Amino acid sequence: MHVRREVFDAIAAHARRESPRECCGLLIGTEFEIVEAVATVNIATEPLRSYLVSPVDHFAQIKRGREVVSKGVIVANVIGVYHSHPRSAPVPSPTDLEEAFEEVLYIIAGQVDDSEQFEFRGYRLQKGQFEDVQLAVAGRS
Repeated sequence: MHVRREVFDAIAAHARRESPRECCGLLIGTEFEIVEAVATVNIATEPLRSYLVSPVDHFAQIKRGREVVSKGVIVANVIGVYHSHPRSAPVPSPTDLEEAFEEVLYIIAGQVDDSEQFEFRGYRLQKGQFEDVQLAVAGRS
């Protein structure tokens, strides 16, 4: 999956702002490329150890995608979700697995610290297990 550099930058900035809480957001794109990361509110009851995307934010992005389609513009829809693991590697937790849906792309960013580098990993749920999705930096359009 191609991911624009600005997407990685936006996720990293969001994770730093929310740390030590997990941040979360929506991935906007096509089946081949992620073009935008939209920060959402984490409404989880325990945001220090889990995330839950606000349904209000999710529906707003779905609506935005439909409005763009109706104007005849290239289609970019909600194709996935991102979240951070502030204190651990970007590997799915048991909670991540429990709450995942098939056909959704998941990007996990971790670990949040003072370094400039973040590690990003992509996953899709297939037959009850997470499978790695290769993430490649795409050029600007």
